[in-house]
Amino acid sequence: MDFKRLQILRELADRQSVGATAEAMNVTASAVSQQLKTLQAEIGVVLVEKVGRGVQLTEAGLAMAAAAADIATAMARAESTIDTYRKGWQTRVSAAFFPSAAEMLLPGVLHRVSSVDGLTFDAHFEDPGTAHFAPLVADYDIVLAHSVDGPEVFARRGLTVVPLLEEALDVAMPAGHPLAAKVRLSPQDVVDYPWIGVPEGFPFDTVLRQIELHAGRQALRGQRYPDLRVLEALVGAGHGICLLPRYTARASARRGLVLRPLTGVKASRSIVALSRQEVAARATIASVLDMLKNEAESIAKELKETRPNV
Repeated sequence: MDFKRLQILRELADRQSVGATAEAMNVTASAVSQQLKTLQAEIGVVLVEKVGRGVQLTEAGLAMAAAAADIATAMARAESTIDTYRKGWQTRVSAAFFPSAAEMLLPGVLHRVSSVDGLTFDAHFEDPGTAHFAPLVADYDIVLAHSVDGPEVFARRGLTVVPLLEEALDVAMPAGHPLAAKVRLSPQDVVDYPWIGVPEGFPFDTVLRQIELHAGRQALRGQRYPDLRVLEALVGAGHGICLLPRYTARASARRGLVLRPLTGVKASRSIVALSRQEVAARATIASVLDMLKNEAESIAKELKETRPNV
């Protein structure tokens, strides 16, 4: 079997279309189709089948794509071993950050990266719903992702998941709000106040749905906006309350907001770093992943020291 043909199959598994696979591999769509036909003929098993105007991998195709990921990982480890002896490094690392992860982690990570001569770190902005973080690993070395359902939501064959932080989601309100007098808040406490939320499908919206379920009634939803800084501004202006991540919202108090922990529901998010297994096996990427873990640990420690009861 030709490894390049296996790579095409693996790309198709991630990108879901012949056109996107061809673009990623800098070849024509007809060349992708021809290579897949040749691979099928070589092994004598149908790997791809037509569905409507597109294609999808068969069960055998998915299994072979997973095997291709394993082969790519083994080759990356071999290359990493050679790099260790040659003392060679990947000189550029690309990473995708959602906004609050960039605000929290990127400044410190850039300081850590700057200590490595010749290493360039390219940070990019991506803020999809939970289900659309993992596919981004086809375009970036590292993808920062978050979920209210734990790190395991990102687990799949061919993907390395590096847990970074478990971050509580607190209820934010203006100083002087009636809820500010309470130390902790329950779903019944908060459900009847106007809420400033995020769009449907975004992780924090899942927590608000839990609040409604436990309280037995729907919350009064006002504005929906994906940017946490805009949520802070609307809450600070008295338009409602919202959920904010505890570590990221460290500066919220300076903006006149009060944060209170929520009880009775799972109100936290897992922040993880995602990479393809063969990419994570590279010495440079492994080093940058360590930098991300160390920066996250430093932030968690700092918050514990400043707010020992959280």
